[in-house]
Amino acid sequence: MTARDRLAVAGAVAVALAAAALFPVFGDASWLLRVLGAVVAVVGAATLMRRAGAPRALEPLGGLLGLAAYVCVVFAGSTLSFVVVPSQDTLALLGDRIGEGLLDVEEYAPPVPVAPGLVLLAVLGVGAIAVVVDALAVTARRPALAGLPLLLLFAVPAAVLPDGLGWLPFALGAAGWLGLLLADGRDAVSRWGAPLRSAGRGPVTSDPSLGRVGRRIGAAALGVAIVVPAVIPGLDNRLLGGGGDGGGFGGGSRTTTTYNPILELGGQLRRPEPGVLLMRYRTDAAQPDYLRLTTLDLFDSNAGWSSSQLRADLQDDAVQDGIPDPRDASFAPVEQVSTTIDLARIDGPWLPAPFPPSRVDIDGPWLWEDRSETIFSTRTSLREIDAPYTVEAGRRAPDPALLRAAPGAPTDIVETYGVEPELTAFVADLLARVVDGKTTDYDRVVAIQDYLRSRANGFRYSENADVPGFNQPNALERFLRAKQGFCEQYASAMAALVRGLGIPARVAVGFTPGTREPDGGWRVTTSDAHAWPEVFFSGAGWIRFEPTPRAEQVTVPGYTQPPADVPETDGPDPSAAPVPSATTSAAPANPNAVDRGDDIAGAGGAGPGGLSRGALATLVGGGLAVLLLVLPTALTWLRRRRRWSVPGPLVAWSQVRDDAVDVGHRWRPADSPRTAARHLAAARRLPGTVVEALDELAIGAERARYARPDGSPVDVAALDEAVRVVRAGLQAGVDRRQRWIARVAPPSTLRWASHGLGDATADVLDRFDALVSAVGERMRHPRELLRRT
Repeated sequence: MTARDRLAVAGAVAVALAAAALFPVFGDASWLLRVLGAVVAVVGAATLMRRAGAPRALEPLGGLLGLAAYVCVVFAGSTLSFVVVPSQDTLALLGDRIGEGLLDVEEYAPPVPVAPGLVLLAVLGVGAIAVVVDALAVTARRPALAGLPLLLLFAVPAAVLPDGLGWLPFALGAAGWLGLLLADGRDAVSRWGAPLRSAGRGPVTSDPSLGRVGRRIGAAALGVAIVVPAVIPGLDNRLLGGGGDGGGFGGGSRTTTTYNPILELGGQLRRPEPGVLLMRYRTDAAQPDYLRLTTLDLFDSNAGWSSSQLRADLQDDAVQDGIPDPRDASFAPVEQVSTTIDLARIDGPWLPAPFPPSRVDIDGPWLWEDRSETIFSTRTSLREIDAPYTVEAGRRAPDPALLRAAPGAPTDIVETYGVEPELTAFVADLLARVVDGKTTDYDRVVAIQDYLRSRANGFRYSENADVPGFNQPNALERFLRAKQGFCEQYASAMAALVRGLGIPARVAVGFTPGTREPDGGWRVTTSDAHAWPEVFFSGAGWIRFEPTPRAEQVTVPGYTQPPADVPETDGPDPSAAPVPSATTSAAPANPNAVDRGDDIAGAGGAGPGGLSRGALATLVGGGLAVLLLVLPTALTWLRRRRRWSVPGPLVAWSQVRDDAVDVGHRWRPADSPRTAARHLAAARRLPGTVVEALDELAIGAERARYARPDGSPVDVAALDEAVRVVRAGLQAGVDRRQRWIARVAPPSTLRWASHGLGDATADVLDRFDALVSAVGERMRHPRELLRRT
């Protein structure tokens, strides 16, 4: 293996390690092998071009051809002619896949499903970065600059991940880049021969300098991983960028699914534009009810609502075998409803269905979890459903008189859903005043609902409310003081207050009925996502309530609307006497009205300043691209200004050297100024006036370098004019492309920056290595340390 081959392998490893930044973006790791295959294809094709003796300029073309061939085989292999030749169908299929991926980028928030279009975009992006890294590190022998494209692999994930990228992916990428620098340094040293060593020292394998390499990589990666997250937005100092949702899947016949449905559902609903179609359905119900996904049963005053693991038996709980009647529902349903649902762009493990379902006609391993009354699967997802499915449900309308007379809930229900949360003094006092005078659990629950829905009490619906989510400490009190928010906050607050009375309650997640279409069907979009509380009553089971004060967009169950006294209070003054007000629930709301779907997820996918995640990613990526374009020019300007702050003949000659390198001239450092001037004039065929200015600068440099100073003042204007003449002559002799390179990305500046960065890194690593060596020496000789102290 040649030195260039080793450098190519080091570049491939650096790109593969940097690709770890994509792990938090995808829902699982099944994308990894295809991305790594793209890196191998790029580096392998570029290496073959080098082995074949192709010109250096064509080596990146080999990498691009390797990437294109890999993409065609992996993502459109069935359309290839003669197994290897792309056809028109190949291009059409790849175009469709890219289009699907771009739509998914707009419609999903991390973690995204491992869909073919998204994986194709990842393969193209990482493969393109591999081409650039190979071109910079191997072809141009500028491995330090390869860190810039590697940085792009962190920019987009850091911009779109809600909890940041974390330091571990960044540390892996930094280690890969430092390994690339060390590989290049090893090759440079090898060209100068083996280092000298004393006769008494051991063989090369025992040289402690080899151990320094591992220490330096680890130290530098750890240092970068600690410092960079503090200065780059979107990176944090947690191991993997946050706690996540605690999701997981179990094996065997007993299966489990994710802990926090709000986070999973939010990943499907955080979209930059409202009203993205999720599903259509047809039903024989005149006024359809909500479509339910699952429920949240765990409440913590500082962490908010989440769900327990869903558990079901693959053999005994398949929905195709029927669904048992709701627990403790002693009365017959008033209406049997049949609903046929056709999913569009929605994913997740929970099946949307009217509640309570009795039978589901669907293919696939979908299970019924009796405790949470959820239809779910761990072996497939909504995205895999390719045909409409039908749900039979028995709609129930409990009598308020029955609910008032309901006995206490069973012990196991109370122990699971009725555990009273820790309430602050303010919340406890407010709750006592809201339910004051109510003699039954039903009346107390209705009083809480009506209190939250009452505009007379100051509550209002607001998607932009500056109120923290319920995963923040004391969020319940802050919400009740602010009296504004969206459906997640209202549902969470009511369920927590109901539990504060010792009454079993939970939060349900799903969709409002949606909008009726002209053909009689119904359309559900991201704007229809919703959360609401459910309360358990013996003899009725779990029934829905609606506290969100947006009556024109949510349906309020009729059984929750008997007259009730609602105290008016500002909340913060616990001593204020309750003032009765008219109930705000006089009639059922329009079933066609909807609540904002982004409420469930809180911010609705908006980034800082209200930007969507897609717009934020574009803004960050565009800003980084602009920075990469202007950075070399800015460094060149700063370098010239700093250099000419103390003008002189040697400064002017250094500027001539840089100008010559920028137009592609190979400068020989060993040449004297006059020799270098003659070689430059001959190689570039400079005209007479330019040669005269060049000779004047060369003679002045030699006098400044070798002659005794005579104390005469320096003619700065003449030096500056001569440098300008030489620069103009050099640029006049090259084509437009080379002139643009000299202006936008001067090779002399890039080389200076690369050497400076390498020297600074080496200095830091030398100091770290000296510290480690000193500590190790002290530990090996503790007696000497004690004697000195």
